[in-house]
Amino acid sequence: MNLYILFSWVIKMLKKQYVFKIVLFIVILVLSGCGQNENANNQEGISAAETANHRMNVESGTKFTEAEKKAEDILYHSEDGIDLLRALHRCVSDGENIYLVYGEPDLYIMPIGTGEHRPANVNNPEKMDVCNIALDAHGRIHLLVAGQDNEKWLIWRLDENYQVDREIDISAYFETKYMPLWFLVDADGTYYLQWVIDRNGIIIDNEGALRNRFTPESLEIEWIYEATVGKDGLIYIVYSHSDEKLEIGKFNVEKCLIENETLALSFPGDEIFNAMAGGTDTNLLLFSPYSGVWAYDKESGIENLVPLSEIGFGSNTEFYPLTFLPDGRLVLLAGMADGNYMDDESSKDWLLRYIPIGK
Repeated sequence: MNLYILFSWVIKMLKKQYVFKIVLFIVILVLSGCGQNENANNQEGISAAETANHRMNVESGTKFTEAEKKAEDILYHSEDGIDLLRALHRCVSDGENIYLVYGEPDLYIMPIGTGEHRPANVNNPEKMDVCNIALDAHGRIHLLVAGQDNEKWLIWRLDENYQVDREIDISAYFETKYMPLWFLVDADGTYYLQWVIDRNGIIIDNEGALRNRFTPESLEIEWIYEATVGKDGLIYIVYSHSDEKLEIGKFNVEKCLIENETLALSFPGDEIFNAMAGGTDTNLLLFSPYSGVWAYDKESGIENLVPLSEIGFGSNTEFYPLTFLPDGRLVLLAGMADGNYMDDESSKDWLLRYIPIGK
């Protein structure tokens, strides 16, 4: 049985028990494909107010209005070994392309609305593993890369030709050699990295200096579930206290603490989010495998924009959130075989379903 299918079954069986949390992130770690062995020019500082919606504003409003309404199903077939499942939680979109990394020595580019990809041909003579990816407020790509011995860890910023124009060595900050699951860069160029099992993390400034380390204990919380950069350019996390009720907070990178945004969120049953991104009309978009797509703003609270029942997959179909697009759409990944949905990974054919969100 494919580990992602096993992982999905564990979700259904265990939901939000502590054992589920451990199994969930061990499985992700096993599948990460990078950093599993235990053994230049300055980036411009920019304010959140100056850069919010940067990537949205470079496109015309008409184009995004049309895109927001456009539901698409795109058939994808991997002919050269790309495993889209391994790119989960480490792919991003700039509104034109979806960028995928999964522990190989290159970045892969998939134009939006297509089932094709191509390598970026990043100059990488040492064959460093590309472990994770983030976009800054200018739309520039940042890669987290690791040496073959997992002792060397670098951040690469790429230019418009996908070549390295800035390198930061952050090897000294890695107390564990596993790959961080979260790799984000906020509007001021501050990097946020967080590991899988213990949820410890580090904050690195835009010059490459270590600013802070944190743990759930130092943040005075029980668990961290998701993290992303919101529409306003700041970092937000979904977390809980001992009662396991989910809350959304703004991560203050200066003081290394969570500024509470919500009272505990209330749901009719157990809830979990496994994808999160900045919104278009709202500050945050979130995806739940139990209830669908949600939008969040501090002022208006949380709203279930697209219930799971409206997404159109059967109860036996295994599907996964690939990424949110800057126009607000969610791209879901579902297995296909002979034109039918699959409940296991017996083929390299995948359906990319573009889900209009509206916010």
